[in-house]
Amino acid sequence: MRSTTTTTTTATASPAPSPDALLRKAALRKTPVRVGVLEVLARGRRPMSVPQILGKLKGVDTVTVYRTLNTFVRKRLVHRVRGEDRSWLYAVGGDEQTPPEHLHPHFVCDGCGKVECLGDAEIPHAFVESLGVSAGYNVSYPEVVLHGTCPRCTA
Repeated sequence: MRSTTTTTTTATASPAPSPDALLRKAALRKTPVRVGVLEVLARGRRPMSVPQILGKLKGVDTVTVYRTLNTFVRKRLVHRVRGEDRSWLYAVGGDEQTPPEHLHPHFVCDGCGKVECLGDAEIPHAFVESLGVSAGYNVSYPEVVLHGTCPRCTA
C-alpha cells in the first residue's frame, strides 16, 4: 500500500463545521464537555481512544466522556472503529444526513497499532452486494479494515 493513500478524516478541502454548528444541527444542548470532545477530535490527526481524549481535556469525568461519545455516535457526529487492542477509537465524521459508520476503510498498522481513517476512499456499494450475504440478513453498514505497516514502521 502506498503511503500517499493514508489520510485522516480531518484532512478535507473545506473547513470543518464548528462544534456549536454541529451540536445545533444534531439538536444537542451545548455543554463544555461536548464542545471540548468535538474540538479534541477535530484537531486529532487520526481516530482517538477515550484515554487519549481525556488526556487533552482537564477536569472531565470519564463516564461523561463515554456518554458524550455514545451520544455523538448515535447522532452521527462521530464514528468509531475498533483499534488493534480491541478498544474503540473515535473520529469526527458524518452528520445527521450521512451515516457515521465506516463508509471509508481504515488502516491498522501491525507494527505500532496506529489506526487511520482512509477518508479519501469509499467502500463501494457493489462491494457489499458482491459478498453474497444470505437472504434474511440485514447489513447495517460495511466496515473495512486494512492491516499492514505504516510508513514509519516500514522504514
